[in-house]
Amino acid sequence: MKFPGKVAFVTGAGSGIGQATVRAFVAEGAAVTVFDVNGASVRSVVEEIAIAGGRAYGFVGSIADSAHVEEAVFETVKRYGRIDYLFNNAGTELIAPLLETSVDQWDEVMNVNLRGTMLVSKAVLAEMVRTGGGVITNNASDAGLRGIRVNAAYSTSKAAVIHLTRSIALDYAQQGVRCNCICPGCIRTPLCERFNEEVGARHGRSGEDMLNEFVMTNIPMERVGTPEEVASVVLFLSSSEAAYVTGAVIPIDGGLTAGM
Repeated sequence: MKFPGKVAFVTGAGSGIGQATVRAFVAEGAAVTVFDVNGASVRSVVEEIAIAGGRAYGFVGSIADSAHVEEAVFETVKRYGRIDYLFNNAGTELIAPLLETSVDQWDEVMNVNLRGTMLVSKAVLAEMVRTGGGVITNNASDAGLRGIRVNAAYSTSKAAVIHLTRSIALDYAQQGVRCNCICPGCIRTPLCERFNEEVGARHGRSGEDMLNEFVMTNIPMERVGTPEEVASVVLFLSSSEAAYVTGAVIPIDGGLTAGM
């Protein structure tokens, strides 16, 4: 096992990529904090881990709420003594061009995707510096690497997450903290399904039809990725095998952002 005795903190851990990453960390011996806004999902994941003999602490809350973040980090350290790995995975989406985006909608996306990532990073980073190091992996998106139609707020928030990643990597390398960013493309997750359903509705088509057409037209590997394929990259970046990797921005997209 790669992470016996280690502790991972995963946000957006109730489904999709977050859930797959929790399972992967536990399989490699780590204790995990399962942080998600959906209480039923948190309870389900924690129960699954307990049945399998793993260690998990569940916390229901929003990463955009500083009180929730501080409590979750405090309770994690109280239980396990430290946090070795952080996966900032939680996020929200908005399908709209700028003229259809209200100020409140813009603020909501920024509060979750950017402010929330900052709040969790800051709280966990303090513990990592205190204990001599750790690894932070932020989940941005292919939308942070390139412009996407009807996606103004989301794309902007994810581009900002990429630069937050680089800032943390530069400022805390000498304190033993590595920070990298993954940029998943089309991954079979609830967020991806919602995205395609909403885009499809704008064109009078089903989300599945829109997704299939996009995949065959734009992704060289001609398929959608799986949450487990993303989780494997997060675990690699967290491991000692990636000891000289920090400030990296890694697409996980089947070649989507490689070029036209």
